[in-house]
Amino acid sequence: MIFTQKADDHLAGLVKAVDEVQKSNEKLGTFVVGVSGVEEADFERLQSTHKLTTPLTVAKDKDGPPKYTLNKDAAVTVVVYKKGGAVHKNFAFKDTKAAAEKAKEIAEAAEEALK
Repeated sequence: MIFTQKADDHLAGLVKAVDEVQKSNEKLGTFVVGVSGVEEADFERLQSTHKLTTPLTVAKDKDGPPKYTLNKDAAVTVVVYKKGGAVHKNFAFKDTKAAAEKAKEIAEAAEEALK
């Protein structure tokens, strides 16, 4: 699960890395949730430009679902769950560029969680 405060090319790079894991692991369920002002139109532009396969949605609550208590200073928060719902790893990044730079590590964490 990826929460983002920004929809840009760096985010697309991260999502594409996770998309690759998902293509070969049908058990992986991934989606991106826009928070803090990300709008459907932002995701529509991202989707039309990058042809992402991961679902993109916008949270009803602008700060994201209350039960997640997202850090407002993190532009991107990634939560990787194991089967059964336990958190395997989580990541928080100050901007989308930092998240994109760790895309490989996040994709590897997703693969690990499937084992």
